[in-house]
Amino acid sequence: MKEKEKERPALIVSLHDVHPASLPLVARQREQLREWGVNEASLLVVPAYHYGSLFCEDAEFCRWIDLQRKEGDEAVLHGYFHARKEPAGGLRDWFWTEIYTCREAEFFDLSDDVAEERLRSARRLFAAQGWPAEGFVAPGWLMADRLPQLLAREGFRYTTRIDGILALRPVERWIAGRTYCWSSRAAWRRTTSLAWNRLLSHTTVDGVVRVSLHPSDFVYPRIRAQIERVVKQRLDRGSRPFTYLRYVSS
Repeated sequence: MKEKEKERPALIVSLHDVHPASLPLVARQREQLREWGVNEASLLVVPAYHYGSLFCEDAEFCRWIDLQRKEGDEAVLHGYFHARKEPAGGLRDWFWTEIYTCREAEFFDLSDDVAEERLRSARRLFAAQGWPAEGFVAPGWLMADRLPQLLAREGFRYTTRIDGILALRPVERWIAGRTYCWSSRAAWRRTTSLAWNRLLSHTTVDGVVRVSLHPSDFVYPRIRAQIERVVKQRLDRGSRPFTYLRYVSS
């Protein structure tokens, strides 16, 4: 990155699980974030969420993404189905696929052939809408070790893991960063998320901070309030909002 921007901390807000059915919740999130000062964000679009209809079949959804892109956001590929039908292969895999992600870790252990097919199909869908597919974020940030090499061959500029950003082209480089993320699908997950993110907020961090949101996060007042505090605190401390793409490109 340019020396001038290295000295200024960055805030990357990403909205996960963006698809036609989640649009009402996501659109309200995006509006609120702009009111807080997040003038650009990364929208993680799922082509066929949970094996449902393709996003391109919903004209209103595509128009909304177009509008957000004109305002400075980027569309990011977020898996293809964001779900997996394959059973876990062992205790470790069972934890990550069944407990941690509730069977949403689509790219956790996909073969190269299947992963390549899904990536190419998704990029064609993006291209048909005029959306560059520069970034890929695996559901749950879980992916096979060899997937970054495949992503680079397929022309992606970056991917991410929970603890940072992996720029893939023109040269591979790792950018460590803190990630705030919430899980709201069960009461125990909400309580744990609030406690963990409260702990993170008590320690200082330089460089990039990521706030990763899911559609239902703002439904829960305590989670919404904590997200607001984190975002405003970072902005008040001089963090500049970036999309993933603009961050790795600057």
